[in-house]
Amino acid sequence: MKNIYIITLMLIFVSCETTVKPENQTGYIQGDDTKSSRIDAFNDAYLANDMTGQDALFTDGAVAQVNSQEMTPSEMIEAFMGGREYYNDIKNLDRATATFNFDEGSIYTCTWFDWQGTSKSTGAVVGNPVHAWFKWDGDKVSEVTYIFDSAEYVANMSQME
Repeated sequence: MKNIYIITLMLIFVSCETTVKPENQTGYIQGDDTKSSRIDAFNDAYLANDMTGQDALFTDGAVAQVNSQEMTPSEMIEAFMGGREYYNDIKNLDRATATFNFDEGSIYTCTWFDWQGTSKSTGAVVGNPVHAWFKWDGDKVSEVTYIFDSAEYVANMSQME
């Protein structure tokens, strides 16, 4: 009978033990946070064809990279909106957005989606998986990077006659 009490006490102590963070875990991820919502709003503004005021998302001196081409966020927005000259019916399919809070203090919001549009010149429906990350400096973004394969997108951008 004494053994049953000892085993019961051991089980209670083991079950009350606090959860230990795994050795390779370096932070936590949020999906319904303010920063993720702001990036979703940025993507929604693009889809609505109205990026008015979206420059306010970025710090002064923020850097944007689109497929390794460095530019300002304003130039990035202008380039993205310029694509509407060549494409209709633009969509972000299967979008997912989450904010990564790293233990050392850096915060990134990542967004993934399948970009889709119909070429005005060829009529082809072009699709592309896109990954973007936004590095936060307080409540503003100081760096943004978009990565996608632009080959089919560019191939279907020929000038309309």
